[in-house]
Amino acid sequence: MFFWKYRDLLHQVGVIIGLLILMCVVLFYQFTYRTPEDAERERARIMLQRIAALQHAYRSEYGTYLPIDEKNNSRILQLNNAPGRFRYRVTVSEDGFMAYAEADFDRDGKAEVWVVDATGSDPVLKHED
Repeated sequence: MFFWKYRDLLHQVGVIIGLLILMCVVLFYQFTYRTPEDAERERARIMLQRIAALQHAYRSEYGTYLPIDEKNNSRILQLNNAPGRFRYRVTVSEDGFMAYAEADFDRDGKAEVWVVDATGSDPVLKHED
């Protein structure tokens, strides 16, 4: 009857293991759960990464960045009709480009702004909503 001798110790170990499992489940949930706003942000980051890839590919082929504006090709690229709450715009100069994703989640007039430019392909949060 080895177990009867250490019954209290085994009970304490069981409680500790149960608490550790509970903490792991809670932490796993926190790190994997996404709010709708987080999903929108991820979509905007992917769109900006694709715009940057498009600009870099265009520059490597033609030596200049692709001018994206309402008159030329904004309708072809569907920037104004992109799904989600973010709106996109791209400004191009001779030496670079800036692509913006803007959304006002709480409708207070201050937009959350993500930006990617010619120096990198990872979007950066410039202004929080």
